[in-house]
Amino acid sequence: MIPAHTGPLAVLALNMQGTMLATASDKGTLIRIFDTSTCLLLYELRRGTNRARISCVAFNRMSNLLCVTSDTKTLHIFSLDGKSKSRSITKHTLSQALPSVCCFGNDENTVIVISSSGYYYKIRWNEKGETFKEEQFKFMLLSDD
Repeated sequence: MIPAHTGPLAVLALNMQGTMLATASDKGTLIRIFDTSTCLLLYELRRGTNRARISCVAFNRMSNLLCVTSDTKTLHIFSLDGKSKSRSITKHTLSQALPSVCCFGNDENTVIVISSSGYYYKIRWNEKGETFKEEQFKFMLLSDD
């Protein structure tokens, strides 16, 4: 049995191979990564110290990076290489504090974020951890239906 969090879970995500499970509680300060075959804790990542509603957690294809979005207008990228500390390697401030989904792009060091208001963002980061908004546009019209 995986001892994920003491409070209710807000988000779960599996890597593509199904070998790792990422969990975040409704408190939103810690993300934990578990080995699905042994239930062992592999990583404990700190998103921040203030409460946040995490809306998305996603692994990259190689399962060595994790992206996280929350209602604090932030996108965090964490390294899962075993050498990095529990803090994010880079963070980008989004223009809106809305629920969003995130995934890693086809281009190296890129993340795609889509907000519930219909905005698309392509964020790139460099080896120094600096982030750049490479693309942003509204691509979805929302109605009341």
